[in-house]
Amino acid sequence: MALLLIFGATLASSLVSLQATEFLGAQGRGHSVSKEVVEQMLLMELPGSSSAARLSALKEQFQAVFAALPKNEKGQLEPSTVRYVLHRHFVQKHGWHVKGLDPEGDGWNSSSVSPSDDIMKGLAPAYIQELFAKRLHGDGLQVEDLAVFAATLDDLIFQESLGGLKDAYDKLHVSTGEVVSDDVFDMAVRAFLSNLICGDFAKFDGMEDMPNLEALARDFFPEYDDIVMWVRDLFRTQDYRAISSSNPFVKKDGVSFDRAADLLQDVVHHFGRLSEAECRTLREDLVNMEQAGTGRVLLSDFYANRELQLHESVDYLRNLGALEDESGPPRLIIANYISSPSRCMPFSSYYSVCCADTCDTLMGSLERDIAHPSASPARIAELVSALPSGTVDAPRNLSTVLLARLDEIASHHNGHVPIHGRLFLQWMHHAYPRECSYPHAAGTTKPVTQDEWLRMNSKIDDAMATEDEQKSHVSAEPLSKPMGLEDLPWSAVEELVAVHKKDSPPPARGYLRIVVCLVVLLSFALPLLRASAALLGERPEDKALHFV
Repeated sequence: MALLLIFGATLASSLVSLQATEFLGAQGRGHSVSKEVVEQMLLMELPGSSSAARLSALKEQFQAVFAALPKNEKGQLEPSTVRYVLHRHFVQKHGWHVKGLDPEGDGWNSSSVSPSDDIMKGLAPAYIQELFAKRLHGDGLQVEDLAVFAATLDDLIFQESLGGLKDAYDKLHVSTGEVVSDDVFDMAVRAFLSNLICGDFAKFDGMEDMPNLEALARDFFPEYDDIVMWVRDLFRTQDYRAISSSNPFVKKDGVSFDRAADLLQDVVHHFGRLSEAECRTLREDLVNMEQAGTGRVLLSDFYANRELQLHESVDYLRNLGALEDESGPPRLIIANYISSPSRCMPFSSYYSVCCADTCDTLMGSLERDIAHPSASPARIAELVSALPSGTVDAPRNLSTVLLARLDEIASHHNGHVPIHGRLFLQWMHHAYPRECSYPHAAGTTKPVTQDEWLRMNSKIDDAMATEDEQKSHVSAEPLSKPMGLEDLPWSAVEELVAVHKKDSPPPARGYLRIVVCLVVLLSFALPLLRASAALLGERPEDKALHFV
């Protein structure tokens, strides 16, 4: 904690004072963000700020997984592990696949962030990590740092959305400093949502563009009107919950921008729930078509089912890592397909909303019970045999093949199984083939969205299979015998999130060290207070004043 406070003081003393107006304008919709903005967001979330309760809650959420994560010699997290745990955190909590945290992301693998004043928003996690590395001397991150990191990213994402809403207000000639009618507020929210959905294809300069803008949003996203209705219901729900704490003698008339910011924060945090039902229905449809509990659907059956909305091409499915066709007839891997970028909706320059990874719940349960980066094969077998999923009943007896493969993994790691490595994830895929994705070796696949696929292949119009391609697979020879669990592929390639190293003894904490820390803290206290006042103005707790 002392290191974090020193880090905050040092960062505060080095920041150039920012005015609130620097957050306004194009950054809300742009693809880049100022480094100074990122630094300010980080400063606002450091211990001792007004976010103490929020950081405490986040720390509690990370505590269980932190105990199970591989650590360096100082008992702290390396960058690869930080990326891994933050990716899972945002997927589980909000359904966000944050750029730069996703397992296939290139941003995190960059040796350093560009020295320019602005960075691409997808590189914001890497830049935050760089700030931590510089100020904490590369020792790695503790659980408190994870909480600050997560809160900072959350702030950046919210501020971008808030900037988009303010942009809608400006183009509708509505002042953020005034209370507006419910109808005007509804119009602003619809402008924000439709502009967000249409992105660079949108033309929105004022009220006169609204009909065409919303029509285009419906073309791009048929569920647009459902989203608008959901936002209206969310707004009414917030009003209802506020009744008990509001003054009954003060008449509410209209919507302030602070009230709009409260709604937007709920929209951003809960938007991922809208896809849950659709993802669950698709999963159930595919499971009904699968081969004998293998988590796989014959590609011929996939293309033959005309009730499915999408039938992506073979090349695109292979690139997603959702297709097996090395031996035998081509098969769709259900878990890989459901969790792929093909099922994601871009909702921000920072993240996309995707289907939940149902394996995360299982991994979280194991992490809580094991509370260590590795465990014996016997301990893992005991826990998994008693761990049910949506499609696997428990208790159950694990097959001799599954038990043998646990022992095989342990033979590579001195008798224990690292639970954050490719081999164990592959084992989990065999134990829960419908929930856990098959982990391809690094570099063998590079999942991308359909839009990115089209940019990579300029000669095609979409990522869907042609009628001829579908017919050729539908008419293929049927299987001579059904598939079984024994037919699932197994690769001995191991890839660890990080190597767990023996914890070093805690450093001596003599009187001299305590005195030095106190002197450093006191020497930076005044600059920190001055920088905070300059950054936050008269209302340090009101983050709605800033737009990224």
